[in-house]
Amino acid sequence: MDISRKMEVEKLKHEKKDWFDKDVLHILNGQVIYEEFNENRLMGDADYAPFNEAMCVNKTTERIFDAEFINVRASGHHVSVNDYIQRVIDPLESLFKKKQQCIVLWFGEDMFCQMNLLTLLAYLEQSGYKGQVFLNSFREDEFKVRQTELKLGHYHSVYQEVLINHRKPATELLPVMYQAIDIFLDMLKEDNAVVKFISKNKDLPTSELLKKLFERFPTIGYGDSQYLELINRTR
Repeated sequence: MDISRKMEVEKLKHEKKDWFDKDVLHILNGQVIYEEFNENRLMGDADYAPFNEAMCVNKTTERIFDAEFINVRASGHHVSVNDYIQRVIDPLESLFKKKQQCIVLWFGEDMFCQMNLLTLLAYLEQSGYKGQVFLNSFREDEFKVRQTELKLGHYHSVYQEVLINHRKPATELLPVMYQAIDIFLDMLKEDNAVVKFISKNKDLPTSELLKKLFERFPTIGYGDSQYLELINRTR
């Protein structure tokens, strides 16, 4: 296990002992970090779930995680509905079926993570969740956790404005999410900074171009599949 993550978890054991209780759900942004937390039981007897999505790309719907949402998201990712359910919906069973007193969301500060975070916060409002919600935010290059207690009440409207209507919200948000929204809206433009960079470097081997994209645009947070789609479209 990464030593920085181990140190941060040990710190949390002293500061947030109740986060290790069985009535707490930790939702982690992606399968890799979920497996590390779950296999090592880093947060004790709590429940763990990954959010295996990329909400920063493709269309979405007003209602989150219903049949229409699943169909639209599966189509956007070019996978079958069954495959989407197995990858995204089934791992979130604890979120849908258990009543936790507290939900802790572990999400990075890049745009990819923040759009996933926004979607989950909107869903908690949609489902009428009444427990505590904490955000453990961190940068991918350093696992220093910043803890924030979040108050629900406006995230679903922000989700609609940003991810459905593609508009900047008027609602006051954490600076890191507001910055991520700016990046998300910029990436919707045909001539965004990433496309321009790919166009200038399209003769590079794909592996080298991918490496340069990861280095140049760390705040976007795209993975291989999102960049490869842009590379293929631009070339």
